[in-house]
Amino acid sequence: MTYWFYHLTNMVLAAAMYTLLGRYILSLFFKADSDKVIWKVFCQITNPLLNLARKITPAVVPNGMVMIFAVFWTIILRIFLIILAVSLGLFNKSGG
Repeated sequence: MTYWFYHLTNMVLAAAMYTLLGRYILSLFFKADSDKVIWKVFCQITNPLLNLARKITPAVVPNGMVMIFAVFWTIILRIFLIILAVSLGLFNKSGG
């Protein structure tokens, strides 16, 4: 049986994680105030995620590192999602 809510949640978290990684890579090539369309789109998509990450990341972490922590928190959420799905018995526990 396919559990669409697990897969949908996992895909949304994966898309968020890869978008954050994309913005990090683009930040190596573009200035923060760049007017390039791809940079603006990535910023518009990831700014809410970074604001959320800033709220749950300790204040001693510099703003430049918040993006790395946002990816870290997304990975942690995906791991917890897998643990939750396994504990609820959504995956077949037999090997074949």
